[in-house]
Amino acid sequence: MYDIQEVNCLAAWQSGATKILENRGEVFNLITEITSPCAIDAAWLEHFSPHTVHGNERICDVVDTIFPHSLHVRYPQRNEFYNAYLILHKRAMRWQRNRTRWGTYFARLISFGSVAPVNQLERVIEKLTNWDQRNTTALVFHLSAPSLDSPRTRGGPCWHFGEIIWRKDDIIDLVVVYRNHDYFNKALGNFIALGQLLEFIACASGKIPGKIVCHSVHAYSEKSSGYLKKLAGV
Repeated sequence: MYDIQEVNCLAAWQSGATKILENRGEVFNLITEITSPCAIDAAWLEHFSPHTVHGNERICDVVDTIFPHSLHVRYPQRNEFYNAYLILHKRAMRWQRNRTRWGTYFARLISFGSVAPVNQLERVIEKLTNWDQRNTTALVFHLSAPSLDSPRTRGGPCWHFGEIIWRKDDIIDLVVVYRNHDYFNKALGNFIALGQLLEFIACASGKIPGKIVCHSVHAYSEKSSGYLKKLAGV
């Protein structure tokens, strides 16, 4: 197990990539702590996008699956934001070619379950706003469920679980668990999006964004070590 304590998303990702390169392409139970997850440089979206090294994966598309920031800029009111995303998501999912780009994470955060969908984000924001108990809170996101995701060898949701930790001075942290974490195609985009998600929740609930703690059960590189080394610059 490795503890990584870096300042921002880029530094944490580069440190994790180094661990993977040192361990022949994979690490189990990689713990990443990002102490300043909201300090994001837009230039990362171009300089460290996987498509610049190999393949067609764009980091901005990875970010959008968790938190569609550009859509939020267009729709700053939360309900309008949620509704606009669900309309676009439903339309995109009709076309096979869009399914890998759109993913389901943000949709599952705001509409989870097939019978009586729950907006998990809004529920967390409401509790953070109205609850007085800080030390006993249990504010959890679920990104997978047996009723939605059958066992498969490849292609299931990689982000399974998230929890908001409400600390003193109204600081909130986000803890996430990934069963598989591709450090070439996904991890930096995931970290950036999680930072934006944490900032969104904090702003909506009047709290202060803290850190992100990510448990990558299996961290690896989908591409060869040479490609990961070139992309991460390590």
